[in-house]
Amino acid sequence: MSLLLVDHLVALYNVVLIAVWSPLAGTSAAARWMIAVHCIALSLPLLLARAPATRSPAVLALREIYPLLWVLAFWRELGIHCGLVGSTLNDVFIAGLDRTLFGVNLNVTWAPAVAIPWVGDLMQFLYFSYYALLALVIVPMLFSGDRAAVRDLTLRLSAAYLAAYVVYAIAPTAGPMAIFPRFEGPGTHGLFRLVNDALQAAGDAAGTAFPSTHVAGAVTLAWVAWRHRSRLEAWAALVLAVGIPPATVYTQNHLVIDAVAGALLGLGLQTVVLPLLTQAQAALSVPRLRPPLRPATEPEAA
Repeated sequence: MSLLLVDHLVALYNVVLIAVWSPLAGTSAAARWMIAVHCIALSLPLLLARAPATRSPAVLALREIYPLLWVLAFWRELGIHCGLVGSTLNDVFIAGLDRTLFGVNLNVTWAPAVAIPWVGDLMQFLYFSYYALLALVIVPMLFSGDRAAVRDLTLRLSAAYLAAYVVYAIAPTAGPMAIFPRFEGPGTHGLFRLVNDALQAAGDAAGTAFPSTHVAGAVTLAWVAWRHRSRLEAWAALVLAVGIPPATVYTQNHLVIDAVAGALLGLGLQTVVLPLLTQAQAALSVPRLRPPLRPATEPEAA
């Protein structure tokens, strides 16, 4: 099996995280464990590339989606790292930049200014719809039997999340809920607010606010849906992807700058970075043909 572009991206991410954890290795057992984990993860693409060809459906499926499994595993690690290095200075800087760019921290002012129950419920639903969007796009594609589409999904999602993870690892930000009081008023105690709070309590990782993976992931999923799913599914994904960014701000989970950065990250990767990387890999993988040997010249007759 040959190495894919996503294999190189996963390997690069592991190298970056080894470098991020290394300064803490002398004082933190967690850092030493994480370095060991990333060394193991770094070797996995090479082992897969050397594995003999197989027709086992389970092995073939693992070969295609293992980067997404690593993305899930890496998530909680970011919270451990943030707990060791802190995020206060980064939070103050990002919140100040948000206020400078947009005149106000809209995550603080918007919900109290539009304290309408149905608006609050709608925004909480849209924030939750990120998880529905994951299921809407990923599950049908994994069971579609279209290996090329699954490979494309894996590459695009892995690139979006791992790029955001690198930012979290280098400059963690806890987000507005850590530095601003949360608005409690009409529309803030509905079903989806309870569900969102429960999901965050169960699976959130500290230090993962800027850029917003809710937004970067939603943009990426909508992009994939337009490439590989029906028009109905693609339009549904697009509507949710458009609704999620403002919902992250209204619900006070993110600053405006978090949402904007997530959108730019998602769009930039899909429209510029991945096409360039794909072209570069294709060019490098084309074998160079040797020029044909010139026939020996017949000696002239005397």
